[in-house]
Amino acid sequence: MVSLCSGVGCIDLAASWYGIRTVLFCEIDPYCQKVLQKRFPDVPIIADIRDVTAEKVREVTGLDQIDIVCGGWPCQPHSLAGKRLGAQDERDLWPEFRRVLRELRPRWFVGENVRGLLSTDAGRFFGAVLHDLADLGFDVRWGVHGACDVGAPHRRERVFLLAYHHEV
Repeated sequence: MVSLCSGVGCIDLAASWYGIRTVLFCEIDPYCQKVLQKRFPDVPIIADIRDVTAEKVREVTGLDQIDIVCGGWPCQPHSLAGKRLGAQDERDLWPEFRRVLRELRPRWFVGENVRGLLSTDAGRFFGAVLHDLADLGFDVRWGVHGACDVGAPHRRERVFLLAYHHEV
């Protein structure tokens, strides 16, 4: 699995409990990088998603095929607490996620973002994400799940996307 916008590696930690091995992180925040290095000392980190290319992934991991790409692109363009600029926000990295998926051609994509993603630009942004994934050959399912769904004392709702590519 290649992990984009990895944060402190929560998706990767959970995946490791089920035998899924993360072979590359992409995370720009120095503090998060330190946490990743402590949790996953042998996994390389590329700081900038713009540097994640099929060639670079092959060079760093030695692998020709990646099974899963996961990650939560920055939520600030979609958060109800922000300006909600969507694609007009310079922090919007969905186009980079789309590019990486096109280049790496994984069988699976697992994405995560804030619930506000569903209503950014009156729902058009999320519709474009689903359209992009379909254009890349993915069959997509999605849902909203909160931290309270797994026993936490707060809601913290997130949109999760699970996409499968039948032809890879």
